[in-house]
Amino acid sequence: MDNISIVRGRHSLKLGVEVRRDRYNQFGNQKATGEFIFDGQSTFDPANRNATGFIFADYMLGLPAQSARVVAMANGMLRRTSYYGYIQDDWRITPKLTLNAGLRYENARPWTDKYRGIMSVQLFNSGVGPEGNSNLPIITRPGSGDFYEGLNFHFADGQLTQSGDQHMGRGLVNADNNNWAPRVGLSYSPTDRWTVRTGFGVFFVQDSGNPVFDMARNLAGRDLFITSLEQRNAVLEDPWALERQRFTCTGYSGTCLGQPQILGNIQNMRTPYIEQWMFNIQRQLTNDLVLEVGYLGNAGHKLQRFRIYNQPVLKSGPTDTRSVTDRTPWPAYGRLQEVDGVDNSNYHALSTKLTQRFSRGLTYMVGFTWAKAIDGGSAIRTNSGDTLWPVNSYNLRAERGLSQFDVRRRFVASFVYELPFGPGKPIATGRILGAVAGGWQLGGIVTLADGTPINFAQLGDTAGLNTLGNQPDATGISPIPDQRTAQQFWNIASVNFNSPELSWRPGNMGRNTLNRPGTKLADFSLAKNFKLYEAHTLNFRLEAFNALNHPNWNPPSSDARSPANFGVITSAKTMRQLQFALKYVF
Repeated sequence: MDNISIVRGRHSLKLGVEVRRDRYNQFGNQKATGEFIFDGQSTFDPANRNATGFIFADYMLGLPAQSARVVAMANGMLRRTSYYGYIQDDWRITPKLTLNAGLRYENARPWTDKYRGIMSVQLFNSGVGPEGNSNLPIITRPGSGDFYEGLNFHFADGQLTQSGDQHMGRGLVNADNNNWAPRVGLSYSPTDRWTVRTGFGVFFVQDSGNPVFDMARNLAGRDLFITSLEQRNAVLEDPWALERQRFTCTGYSGTCLGQPQILGNIQNMRTPYIEQWMFNIQRQLTNDLVLEVGYLGNAGHKLQRFRIYNQPVLKSGPTDTRSVTDRTPWPAYGRLQEVDGVDNSNYHALSTKLTQRFSRGLTYMVGFTWAKAIDGGSAIRTNSGDTLWPVNSYNLRAERGLSQFDVRRRFVASFVYELPFGPGKPIATGRILGAVAGGWQLGGIVTLADGTPINFAQLGDTAGLNTLGNQPDATGISPIPDQRTAQQFWNIASVNFNSPELSWRPGNMGRNTLNRPGTKLADFSLAKNFKLYEAHTLNFRLEAFNALNHPNWNPPSSDARSPANFGVITSAKTMRQLQFALKYVF
């Protein structure tokens, strides 16, 4: 890495380059002891299937909906080289006007495995629509040598495999060489007390290597068996018995994976990026008091999220009797889980901040933000309360909703106040009284914030789409009751989970349509420094977290299939905590 600064007249020029070698080693795997999902679809009443069925009853009968396992541990030894460069000019056009302009380039090469220990799927199309399903996916491993070299399993007959760098490259993902990020900013001060700032920039999002490590998990053999919705054909005693009967690996007597779950990265995926802009006005009210009012916005593009390929298509209606296999584009393959850069997001916020610089023993800051964040998936992997996969990967528009981290209103005030006692203060300046009463400092933070969004609990895979669950229907009634209480935080009349249509189509309930309880928190501290001698000081602190002992509720159950528990607050976050501390400084 090297940086150069050049000052010429009114221009301050900075430029630099960085070459970085990254190593990311990880060992392990998910589902090493097996994973079994029960959805209540084994014990429903066929005449009222969406309103009946009990997950625990399915478990007691030993009838899982999905059974997953891995054959071995994954061992990824990922490597890549990244190249970065930038140039920026700070141009002081006039004493009151400054322009910042710059350009950054990023080229993080695709991760590769030192010992060809990754695997993905080469996809030619989605398998549906005009293109059809004639072009079968090909499970691909880079590097020279046999595809199954070092593996203790085979894929069942009918699943195509290939090895070699000529198919998808050494990293199984194409390089993105078009990552140019311009930046521009403007600062204008018409008087000593006014400042106006605005700016725009593009920022690329370089994710960690963990989504790439998913491709290393494939070499450990990820087996998945999904039972029939109408006739459960797997039991806990031997969940893969039917798989052994249905699938064969010709010429191989070891573990044969019938319809494995392949974890891949879309080959032509681009680097995600954020466009961000702001406008801010700052006014100095007094020598020590500053007021700021501003707007901040951003838009994310090509953001990564999970989606499912080879997902069964929707049934055409209630009389459609096609099975999951009949509706799957490539029946010989299992679930193809891909990291795909198809998501977009936006964020808009109005904010104001009042700041008092330290004066007469007091400094404080008061801020308020009114904002809204929208996306089609807030993370590659699920956040708490969000969904891991789209209900229907052929309709990603239905996933657009409030972001998991959306906080509509947030107020924060903080202060530090040196009590006016002791030497140099207006009160208790005597030697003895000052030593006892002086040096005390009071501090605090007050936070008021709306709750973040959460989904209605999903139903089982009622529509047979090979996902973790279906959405219920919205009724058009507000989920916020007229008289909100701890016993009725959400309105159950806003959701319909027993519509017969949910057996053949996704529910129309939007994503993240509920909101968790908000936060009301006040933390305070009291501290004093006792000067012992020379540079030796004893610091005493008393801290009170949630000092007012206000109950901040945990979110209630969002599963409308249990009306007695739906929307009922049953617990709260940490109540008042007191903490004493002594620190000896020398």
